[in-house]
Amino acid sequence: MASLALVGTGWHSRLFREEISALVGDIEILHPRIVSCENKRDTIHKLGRSSLLDEVLIMGGNSLLPSSSKSQVDLCEKIGEWALESMEEGDFAVRARKIGDLPDSISSRIFENAVGRVVSANGRKVDLEKPSNEIVIVIAGSNDRTSHPDPFNPGEVMITWGLKEGRWSKQDFSGRSPTERPYFKPISLEPRQARLLISLASIPGRDEPLVIDPFCGTGGIAIEAALQDFQVLASDLDSRMVDGTKQNLNWAGKECTVERWDASNLSELWGSREGCAFVFDPPYGRSSWKSDDSVEIFLSVLNEAMKIDPRGVVSTMLPAGPDILDSESPGDSFVMGRKWSELMKEINGIGWKVSLFCPIRVHRSLVRVIVVCHPSD
Repeated sequence: MASLALVGTGWHSRLFREEISALVGDIEILHPRIVSCENKRDTIHKLGRSSLLDEVLIMGGNSLLPSSSKSQVDLCEKIGEWALESMEEGDFAVRARKIGDLPDSISSRIFENAVGRVVSANGRKVDLEKPSNEIVIVIAGSNDRTSHPDPFNPGEVMITWGLKEGRWSKQDFSGRSPTERPYFKPISLEPRQARLLISLASIPGRDEPLVIDPFCGTGGIAIEAALQDFQVLASDLDSRMVDGTKQNLNWAGKECTVERWDASNLSELWGSREGCAFVFDPPYGRSSWKSDDSVEIFLSVLNEAMKIDPRGVVSTMLPAGPDILDSESPGDSFVMGRKWSELMKEINGIGWKVSLFCPIRVHRSLVRVIVVCHPSD
């Protein structure tokens, strides 16, 4: 069975890997922004849900960048020979791209020309506009210096190559930003982040989830779930948000159940369910990350989620202090104004186990933490 090479967008390399793993299962990390996985029957379909995936290739191979010019030429010949054996009939193009921090001396054009010569020498014609086959070479340096630390960041330059997988298309979020919807509030979650939270709640091998959002706000999560044809149960205590979510869903051409309800009694609204993904962005002041009320609301929803579906998954985003990005011990950092080690004990006491804890920077003084929980038993 052929493998796929998957290239992330670069916004947050660790979350890219976590998202792909949640969607398709086992992955092999080739580079912070490149992973490989088996190409199973439904893999391309699942990858279409990703928020942080930038490119999908039918895997050809990968190698460290050879140090000598002769060895680099040999590598290009190897790539060209593989392409000749693997391509379908028709013309071709070679596209080399660079990601990460790389020295200026590394030229993508050299790789394109060298591989192109090997393939064209065997009678294949070049078409740079609409090629029947696109050979892609990814030259990956050390991970980009961003505000998101990554525990996996090798220093070697990696070369990965393959054929562009034509059945997959990159998720296009244009036209779906919160400000473009008919009902907008500053609290609105960006569609890429909403879809990421949904993806992180996936379990490989499980049927499509029932997405439950007890704090639907302006409907960002509901819209992204509905666009994937998931069943959605949304609610909010604020009737204006309920009406706004319905308005935005109609604008997106989708429908789902939206009710006005207190999240602390969520199980009374939805009853017992199966296959649930509790995906939400709990209410808190966007200019603040400290609120005792927010903590109590959050914990009450975890209790209610356990009543609704004790085999479900929780995927959420919580406010934290800016020190958490540099902390060597997350347990000592503060989340929602509470020490994370203490808050995690309360989460565990409800019956949830934290499987992902990953900070993302919003601005200088506000960091949010993506938290994914699975049942502890």
